[in-house]
Amino acid sequence: MRHGSANATVFAVAACLVVVFLFSMVYLASSSNGIRSSTQPSTATTSSNEIQGVVTGYVMAGPSQPSCPANQSCDENMSGYSLVFTPQCVEYSQNCQAMKAELSPAGHYSILLSPGNYSASGLYPSCPWVGCSSAFPKTVTVEGGMQIVFNVNIDTGIR
Repeated sequence: MRHGSANATVFAVAACLVVVFLFSMVYLASSSNGIRSSTQPSTATTSSNEIQGVVTGYVMAGPSQPSCPANQSCDENMSGYSLVFTPQCVEYSQNCQAMKAELSPAGHYSILLSPGNYSASGLYPSCPWVGCSSAFPKTVTVEGGMQIVFNVNIDTGIR
C-alpha cells in the first residue's frame, strides 16, 4: 500500500466517525414531554454563536439482583430513562429550561450544552431506587468547546 492511500483511508475513517457522532448526538438530544433537548446538536453553537460543550458518561444503577454471576452484568437496564440537566440561571429565559440526555440500555449518554453551571437533577421520568436521593443533585460545569465525563452511580438498595 502506498503512503498516500493510507492517509486517504485514515481521513475517510475519521470523516465517517464524525458523521456517526453527529447523527448520534441528534438522536440522543431528541426531546419529548416538555423537556427541551440540546440546541442544534449538528452545529455545536447556540444562536449567539457561543460554542457549546459536550457532557458524556454513564448512569449506572445496581445491583439489579441479590447475587450476580461473574459473567453477567448486575446493573439495571437504563432504557427509557433520561438524565436531566437544569441550568443554574439567575433569571428565567429560553436558555434556562431543563434539558435531557437519553440513556442507552447500558446507561451511556452524550449531550451538547451551552457553557455554564448545571444541576444534574435526576432521572426522567423518575428515579425509583433507594440511592437516588444521594446520587442527585450534582453540579456540572460546562466550558465551551470542551468535553467532560460525568458518571452517576445509583445504589438500588438490593442486597
